[in-house]
Amino acid sequence: MPRHSPRRSRPDERVEHGIPRVGPTGDDAPMDRKRMEFYTALGYRAPSAAATAQTTSGVASADVSELPPLGPDDLGALRERFLREPEEVLSLIRQDLGAPVSEGALVHVLQELEQSLREPEAALQALRQPAFQARASVSLPPDFTFPLMTTEIPIDASRTRFEPVADLRGWLLFSGRAWLHGGWHRAEFRRHDDAHHATRFRYELREPAPGRPVEVALFGGFGTGEYPARYVARQLIMRGERLEYAVHLGGVYYAGRRGEFDAHVAEPLEPLLPVTTLMTLNAGPEMRSGGTPFYRYLDERRGASRAKQVQEGSYFCLASERFQLIGLDTAYFEPGRHQEPALLSWLESVLKEGRQRGATNILLSHDAPYRYGEARHAGLLEDLRELAVERAQVDVWFWGATPYGALFDRSAALPFLGGSLGHAGLPVRAVTPGLKSPAPVRFLESHARFPEWTDLRPELGNNGYGSLLLHEDGTLGLQLLDWRGNVRCTAKLAREGDGPLTYQHLETSESAL
Repeated sequence: MPRHSPRRSRPDERVEHGIPRVGPTGDDAPMDRKRMEFYTALGYRAPSAAATAQTTSGVASADVSELPPLGPDDLGALRERFLREPEEVLSLIRQDLGAPVSEGALVHVLQELEQSLREPEAALQALRQPAFQARASVSLPPDFTFPLMTTEIPIDASRTRFEPVADLRGWLLFSGRAWLHGGWHRAEFRRHDDAHHATRFRYELREPAPGRPVEVALFGGFGTGEYPARYVARQLIMRGERLEYAVHLGGVYYAGRRGEFDAHVAEPLEPLLPVTTLMTLNAGPEMRSGGTPFYRYLDERRGASRAKQVQEGSYFCLASERFQLIGLDTAYFEPGRHQEPALLSWLESVLKEGRQRGATNILLSHDAPYRYGEARHAGLLEDLRELAVERAQVDVWFWGATPYGALFDRSAALPFLGGSLGHAGLPVRAVTPGLKSPAPVRFLESHARFPEWTDLRPELGNNGYGSLLLHEDGTLGLQLLDWRGNVRCTAKLAREGDGPLTYQHLETSESAL
């Protein structure tokens, strides 16, 4: 997206789309501090360590290589762009948030933010008002509980952080610069064929043994730090040494900053690292900060004598004789695509080697080849059509960009099983059953986050993750669990002779279709 410089304007200028055209006020150190307090109160996560430096927004930031929050000048530039191209700006925001943000809602939030950044002390006081808190209050029923519930992870049903419309203010402040400028300073891409990567991004996957299957947790959209994600992390940690591998399918919000990785990913998953090999995929939100914090997290995770932490780049292959887990980067070069020739060549060789030895090829990506409720396939499927469709070298494909739990069957046009597992932490609206689907739906998580009897937030979809068991006979066990630890779906995936991988058994705890 081209960079636009804000036009200085006077307070008495005309009003367009209900937005007064006012210029930025002068910045000074006390104002900067108050703005930073305001940002923090709304969910900004500054880097936990490093020397602070002054950015062009007038906001103190510890690392100019990551996306700063939206400052007064860039807020003005975003407003100017919206006034010139309202439909283009709305389309960009709707696409990124996956929600029907209205023009009226955007106008209201732009007005509110303009006032808040001009008078951050007053905005802070408004956030602290008991009346404001009372309006937002949604109480848990006294008898609401579940086995994993703990006071260490408080549940506040009133929180709306990261919700596409209710938290539009936060999304604009903390992702707005990426929408305005098309991302931030891009990290140097790490390639498997660089001389200092002797692994070629291929790592050992333990071979399953009789009575000792390999367990792999799969979860996407985890990086929010909110209570559903924390309860997912609690379940993974409680599995202890049984959980040998875990893959985050991408999604660190708002914009993949260093502080967001620290607070939303590194801290809750730290107890896993001594016993579980954790792999992480790159995603669109991470690229809003150019990928630098993403790579930094990989490097820090490998440090401190953590022998199980092996990941060096944004794509990888974990391989045993019977199975391959192949992670893709569908964000660095173009959002939702995989067209880089060197990466396609690497993927082709990995899939071919797996096929030659009879291994099950399990493809992992953040972005989806298709989406429930949309008739057309995604561009990512077109990029991989020759490998995944024409040659049928992919047995099952799991992705994290669609924030709901779902399992899909193969079809003549889509000769692989599919799974949407992007619902670990991001709050989204509950999914409606019965919509059209590019592939046959075998399970759809259409339940709300809280049980129906609580009458709490029925509009929010249920959060959860997947647990994959790789057995020595080549079969796969799959469970989808929700954030409270309920098993929502259990499946067995196996082959008949030399045939394709199929669902030999699938059972839901309650009908979700």
